[in-house]
Amino acid sequence: MSQYQNLLLAGLPIAVSTAIVSASEFVHYDLRDKIIEPNVPIKFIHFIETGVMSLLKVMEDDSRVELATIGNEGMLGVPVAVGINSVAALVMCQVESSAWRIPVEAFDSLAKTYPALAQLSLRYAMALFEQIAQTTGCNQTHSVDKRCAKWILLTHDRSKNDTFPMTQEFLANMLGISRTLVNAAAVSLSERKIISYVRGRITILD
Repeated sequence: MSQYQNLLLAGLPIAVSTAIVSASEFVHYDLRDKIIEPNVPIKFIHFIETGVMSLLKVMEDDSRVELATIGNEGMLGVPVAVGINSVAALVMCQVESSAWRIPVEAFDSLAKTYPALAQLSLRYAMALFEQIAQTTGCNQTHSVDKRCAKWILLTHDRSKNDTFPMTQEFLANMLGISRTLVNAAAVSLSERKIISYVRGRITILD
């Protein structure tokens, strides 16, 4: 059994994961901390161990829509793996998180030394693309209740906890909808005893 909770690190040969961790520092992030900012050069690759991160598109009016949720199955800084040093997107902490953080230069060097790391990074980039495509389709075709339920389950998968913090304002930003619609969805899910929502904390009941 791997000593790493991050599934990418756990899936690499032990020599590669050890080299990555040796060149990294273990960091902690709190709710709403910004890890990658729009059009700012990416300085670090993060291998998430615990918690949840959100990949967001920031619109011209400064509104935000979530493109993907990232937890211990993935990494932050994927554009670097395909030769791009900045993107017009925001990554912020959604649920208190910890990660192995490695400087881009060190990551690039290791990717050249270990083909397995380069290959896995590209495969994860494709998986992230598929998640973004799925989210886009869901946002166009599913009801607000279903979108909320999907988001709650994605967060549950990654936080590994039935209860986690979530304000209506934050969830509205994640889904690109109004707080009124979020409130209606939360009430609907609560009345059906699927979730409990009290003082900015969601608990999954079913």
